[in-house]
Amino acid sequence: MKLAAAAVLLLQSMATGSSTPEGAVLAERAHSRDVVKRAGRDCGTFTMACEGAGNACNNACFHINCQPGGQASTTMVQAFHDPQDNRLGDTTINCDEWPMATTRQADFVPGQVRNSLRCIDQTENSYAGGQLAAFIRGDLPARGQRKTCAGTVVTGDFWQVKFDLTGADPSKTRYCTQTGGCANDQYQFHMTSKASAIDFPYNPSTMNRYTQEGTGGKDLLQCSVTVHRVGDMAFNIAVYDNTGAKRGEKALSAFANTASIDVPGLPHILTFKKNGPLVASGAANLFVYRSPFPVSWGGDTQGSSPYNPTNGKWCSVTNSGTGTQDLLCYFPCPAA
Repeated sequence: MKLAAAAVLLLQSMATGSSTPEGAVLAERAHSRDVVKRAGRDCGTFTMACEGAGNACNNACFHINCQPGGQASTTMVQAFHDPQDNRLGDTTINCDEWPMATTRQADFVPGQVRNSLRCIDQTENSYAGGQLAAFIRGDLPARGQRKTCAGTVVTGDFWQVKFDLTGADPSKTRYCTQTGGCANDQYQFHMTSKASAIDFPYNPSTMNRYTQEGTGGKDLLQCSVTVHRVGDMAFNIAVYDNTGAKRGEKALSAFANTASIDVPGLPHILTFKKNGPLVASGAANLFVYRSPFPVSWGGDTQGSSPYNPTNGKWCSVTNSGTGTQDLLCYFPCPAA
């Protein structure tokens, strides 16, 4: 089964390895096979194989079938794009965007949804991006045909996009088949306001803003959690909203190894898990916040963001000589 999607317009030559964080222009809506004529060459049809990249196809189909008209994207803050810690059983995920970042779109316009963002399996995300890169190089893709324009793809060249669902997991392609309609499964979000690039600490009043689909435009914010740990038994865990106000707290004087506890107070529950005896790195402290998508990390999780003051780590860890450890961690959370 194949779903026709859109013509996309390349912003920069892939031969130079350059790309843009602005995403791509979708020149038409789903099920339309007409190529919108633009300056440049028609490079044919890129067919994405959704088997092994189901969630990437799903994100694209959500944009095409469920978002009314528009596109937008920007560089995401650490907790959105880092590979997630999987010691609490969550799949390693990162941020996928459609249209893809190597293609181009118009400037951001308030009120328009020009890009779909989704946290998906890291392997599927890489496979989908690799398929597009192979098409642009002129390689024979897993499904469909090579590009029809000769030589290097350059600014102005464009092509059609289709999705081949043969062999794909139906539970991962619901927005392509329209099974269950367009109700958000908690993983879809998009940018709503463009200001300055996200920095640390996140301030929605002066920086780009995002919302989870289906929440009526409520902002995705940056919340935090502190842990005061004395040895292996005494714990005090507190959660804070985007303004730094404390919203919930739990204290325990006896806590078994590998035990977990829910800390209420934010729009959704944060779960803290003791992962064995105290170690200086903070690795014996695990966290998960289940909305807007499963975000999990450890006290020692190393991210890639240059924005926070701990060299990309999700948590700052302070140890004293008395067997006391303090952690401060930041993570994405939806507005109440």
